Amino acid sequence: MRDEAQRERRAGDRRRQRQYTFRDQRTGFDRRELDTSDAGMLHCTLVGLRNQPKALFWLLAAANVLNIADFALTLNALAHGFREGNPIMGFLFEVNPAWACIFKMLAVLLASLLVWQLKRYRKALIAAIGMLLVFAGVFIWHLYGLAMMF
Repeated sequence: MRDEAQRERRAGDRRRQRQYTFRDQRTGFDRRELDTSDAGMLHCTLVGLRNQPKALFWLLAAANVLNIADFALTLNALAHGFREGNPIMGFLFEVNPAWACIFKMLAVLLASLLVWQLKRYRKALIAAIGMLLVFAGVFIWHLYGLAMMF
């Protein structure tokens, strides 16, 4: 009886049965270890962010603080006669600066919350680092603009 049940189970095409099985996506961390090259340094940074939620929290908090500084410095530049380079923000500033503030703060805050929810995935952590680098670059651009004004 037992041999018949085993034969019947194996008689069908198993590939067809697996066709509708949900397979979890890889997190990006289940690869083989890298050496100490630049890619290895990025890997170590990402693993550190994944394993230390406080570090990721402070990284995202720094991105949000730089976003607020960007908005304040943009208001200062607009008051001195400059023009907003981002067409979406430019439109919102023309409508009402309060709408621009709400949109900008919510967009970055929601992106930060999304990264926090997906922190086990490598691409989300890369996005967090990219977000911080972009806002740091914008902040430096504003500082350069301030230095050129005076």
